[in-house]
Amino acid sequence: MNRHHLFSLIILACVALLAGSSMLEAAETTARPNILFILIDDMGWKDIGCAGSTYYDTPHIDRLASQGMRFLNAYSAAPVCTPSRGAIFSGKCPARTQLTTVFNGPAGPDDRLHDRSKYQGERDQTLEARHRHALPKKEVLVAKALADGGYTTGFFGKWHIGECPDYYPEDRGFHVAKGYRAKQNGARGHWMKDFYKDAVNLDGVDRDAYVADVLTAECVDFITEYKDGPWLAVLSHYLVHSPVQPKPDKLARYKNKPTTDQNNPGYAAMVESVDDSVGRVLQAISDLGLEQKTLVIFTSDNGGLTPKNTSNYPLMGGKSFPFEAGMKVPFIVNWPGKIRPGTSEQRIVGMDIYPTMLSAAGLSMRPAQHVDGLDLMPLLTQGAALQRRPIIFHYPHYTHATGPFSAIIADDWKLIRFYNDEQGGYLLYHLAVDPEEQNNVADTNAPMRDRLITQLDSALRDMNAEMPTKNPTFDPNSRSGRFNLGTTKALADKERALFKMRLNQ
Repeated sequence: MNRHHLFSLIILACVALLAGSSMLEAAETTARPNILFILIDDMGWKDIGCAGSTYYDTPHIDRLASQGMRFLNAYSAAPVCTPSRGAIFSGKCPARTQLTTVFNGPAGPDDRLHDRSKYQGERDQTLEARHRHALPKKEVLVAKALADGGYTTGFFGKWHIGECPDYYPEDRGFHVAKGYRAKQNGARGHWMKDFYKDAVNLDGVDRDAYVADVLTAECVDFITEYKDGPWLAVLSHYLVHSPVQPKPDKLARYKNKPTTDQNNPGYAAMVESVDDSVGRVLQAISDLGLEQKTLVIFTSDNGGLTPKNTSNYPLMGGKSFPFEAGMKVPFIVNWPGKIRPGTSEQRIVGMDIYPTMLSAAGLSMRPAQHVDGLDLMPLLTQGAALQRRPIIFHYPHYTHATGPFSAIIADDWKLIRFYNDEQGGYLLYHLAVDPEEQNNVADTNAPMRDRLITQLDSALRDMNAEMPTKNPTFDPNSRSGRFNLGTTKALADKERALFKMRLNQ
């Protein structure tokens, strides 16, 4: 063989290798799943039929669950929306980012620490901790990580982790963003006529339209335009948050339907509108032939609001409470042909979504970012057990239902620490045998209580958590204070008794 022929063979071999490499890269890109993330606002853990509701109609969500994995012990990272959403998109516990509560008033102008949210605690013995109005700029959100990995990213709906310039979805990794509010004090409501003035990138939309329908249509348009993928679409509904503003045609049917402990026809109609939205997006994915190529995650940002909107019975509490129903949420993952259908009792939390998305997309993990999350893909695809880890909740603020608290769940034990008690108030529950939190054993199991106190304090120090402080002007003889262990538990007990009574009527 002469040198000319040898040179030609080498060139052909190189071309073949390069072509093979390009084909492999193309195959890898094609194999990456699209990701649809549906986030509902204030949907309770049993506000769907497959979780036990007989009053709400959710056939599309139930079908999604039957074909995928439904988690029975899924938690939001906080009992209210802003910190739980920040945890989802950052992969970090709210205590670590100091985005720990819903702010009040004009947001920003940046992510500095502030002293006040809705109520600082001037009449209580504890002042709330400092907190941020926006998720810090240094955090690399999951949308940015996926965009860097070749995904086209779209966001539709409620943002609420930075309503100020440089902190909007487009600034945090989303290529397309529509329907979020540009300022915290924007108009509320579920009809465009009450919403459009503060909604971003929804110009020209029918003002008589239902907001959920508009967001769904925008999401479907995005999926259709970028059908060749891979894409991330976040459909972040304002439903089923108050105010209760249902579609009239749906409301009529629930007024005539037998109630249970869940008995609000307007709220039930809004739940059905969520289900309609899920059905429309899933149908669009099916029509485009993308079912086998799409990972779907469905969850809520915190527990359901009680007692007017919904019931979380037999669990204690609801939105804003430190009890199980404050953070326990529906959580469904579906990817046909990849994820094993069924249910799981393993405990997961909102921070797990970030590493799970990266893993499904075949992208490198970012352990320094999603430090508080676990990759769920081995569990979802192989049934593998999750790494044992404590789940930390830190809410050093006041709500309509509680004062500042922290909590830890470890090895099926749950400790709640109340900061608004002179000697320190603790509740301890063994969730494996007492998931309804009816038997407080803080005094009878001091070794477990003290072990969890030490573990909780260590975790909060490691996260550099902002802590509540003693109020130097507190009058111990005053009755104007708000919530401590006793008052919070009494309110939750009262609500639970109400729901039990409804069931027995």
